[in-house]
Amino acid sequence: MSQQLAGKRVAIVVTDGFAQDELAQPKQALEEAGAVAEIVSPNREKVKGWKYTDWGTEFKVDKQVAKADPNSYDALMLPGGEMNPDHLRIDKTTIQFIQSFVRSGKPIAAICHGPLTLIEANAVKGRRLTSYPSLQTDLRNAGAEWVDQEVVTDRGLVTSRKPGDIPAFNRKMIEEFAEGKHESHPESGISR
Repeated sequence: MSQQLAGKRVAIVVTDGFAQDELAQPKQALEEAGAVAEIVSPNREKVKGWKYTDWGTEFKVDKQVAKADPNSYDALMLPGGEMNPDHLRIDKTTIQFIQSFVRSGKPIAAICHGPLTLIEANAVKGRRLTSYPSLQTDLRNAGAEWVDQEVVTDRGLVTSRKPGDIPAFNRKMIEEFAEGKHESHPESGISR
């Protein structure tokens, strides 16, 4: 097993209602590649996944977002699910946490509905990405170039459309996270 991410720490930001496969499978891939992958959430102790049509498994929260230091992480992963990013994008502390990764140029991976939080964090303007198809108008309105592809990479930002894309998403996420920081994105509207 390759240890491409040995010594790297990854924040996985979620709240209740995340797509369970979009957290569990990438988290496992990150850990198998040697990373420490921590669940960071506005919730204090646990988050509950959504498994297709009903509630899924509970996962332990490693760090509450209000107490998490973005400087202690090398990369950020944003699972989807319809409820999860919709709740996260109205949480100012979570958006500030995400913005710190955008400002610093640290790699970010988002799948399915995960890019909704990137819109709120002013991180998509001038970027090429994909998402669940229902978000394409939102992303275009926020200044992104939306494309319908399995996985898209743009200067350290990795995006995929749906759970079926997870194998390609995981491979590209690990590759980008191993590369590390990229130039911070000048069109994000976020100053350093």
